[in-house]
Amino acid sequence: MKILKKIMFLSFAIGALVLSSCSSDNSSDDTDVPGSQEGFMKFKYNEKVYTFSEPALITSGSVNIMGSSGIDDTYKKISLWAPLNITTGSHPIVYDLSNLTTTYQATFSFIPEINNSNATSGTINITANDDKKIEGTFSFSGTSKGETFTVTEGSFRIIKW
Repeated sequence: MKILKKIMFLSFAIGALVLSSCSSDNSSDDTDVPGSQEGFMKFKYNEKVYTFSEPALITSGSVNIMGSSGIDDTYKKISLWAPLNITTGSHPIVYDLSNLTTTYQATFSFIPEINNSNATSGTINITANDDKKIEGTFSFSGTSKGETFTVTEGSFRIIKW
């Protein structure tokens, strides 16, 4: 019986070691590179890199690819707007609320400095759009309270369900 207990204890200990060595690292370090099956939105603002995990894909009259984090006075958000017939390729960002169904647009919040301001120039480049994901890159700039803001080195992957 003692031998059986030792064998069971050793089996349990070995199993625990194997499971702990295989656990995933879910840290939110900005230098993490998302895996191929994960959604993300990453960008640089004021020389600092930010990452939103699990951005949303919202469709109505247009497609909204939205990443956000924080609440109240730490809220940060990027919304990339595209037509429902989103196509691969490079698309200029055009601020035109009358044509949400045909133009590519972007809005940016970085509370408390910037609250839901529209980009007035930039590019959204859709590199993949299939039944599993939408991927691409972006950069844009605009004006808020008389100050210019610039978002660079943006990239995203939206996993479709």
